[in-house]
Amino acid sequence: MNKILVVDDDLDFCFNLAAILKENGFEVLTAANGREALVKIQDTRPDLVLLDLMMPELDGFGVLKAMQDEQNLRNIPVIVLSGQVLTARDMSRLNRGVAAVLGKGLFSTQETLERIEGVLARNKQLGSGVRRAVYQAMAFIHEHYKEPLSRTELANYLNLNEQYLSRIFKKEVGLGLMAYLNRYRIQQAKRLLDTGNLTITQVALEVGISSQSYFSRKFQHETGCSPTAYQRMDSPEKRK
Repeated sequence: MNKILVVDDDLDFCFNLAAILKENGFEVLTAANGREALVKIQDTRPDLVLLDLMMPELDGFGVLKAMQDEQNLRNIPVIVLSGQVLTARDMSRLNRGVAAVLGKGLFSTQETLERIEGVLARNKQLGSGVRRAVYQAMAFIHEHYKEPLSRTELANYLNLNEQYLSRIFKKEVGLGLMAYLNRYRIQQAKRLLDTGNLTITQVALEVGISSQSYFSRKFQHETGCSPTAYQRMDSPEKRK
């Protein structure tokens, strides 16, 4: 039985993910901050670490550095699960010692489990240079999602062939470039709708979509409900 350590100071998220992993046959440990995580990594040698980045005491970047500095820990694979905006600088820091970067809320439970199983199976990973290009594309999307973006623009930014970038991005992330961009935009839209301060048209424009009808179709596709219906839900329903 594979042993997974889930590290996150959001206890609801941490315990919910731990419960899902246990239901799928994994042994699970949890830690609420980086210092606690390092102690458990040293003591238990998990097969995989699922790591948040923004935490008290010691953040995820500090955990990664500490693991890379110790020879007996650096080969333990790490999947970063973070809800923060990851910049190009952040992504460059994650290129070493990280098997995958998964944004919170961007991937379904099944997609997350498939990525975990793939990492544990040591499926062939992209080389560090190729992975760096993918992470830079992700960072560009995070930082520029409010602007009109295309595959061509992303490829030109990275000085890569468009078809090549599309292929390596899909292999690493499990989603195409535009599918990832749409999911990221809808995730940001949900946060804006939660505030209740903007109209649906204003939210669409805020996340880089000029057509309200197109925004509504994409929102429905990603969430299973319309933006209007989402606004009417109470908080517990939105968390499901």
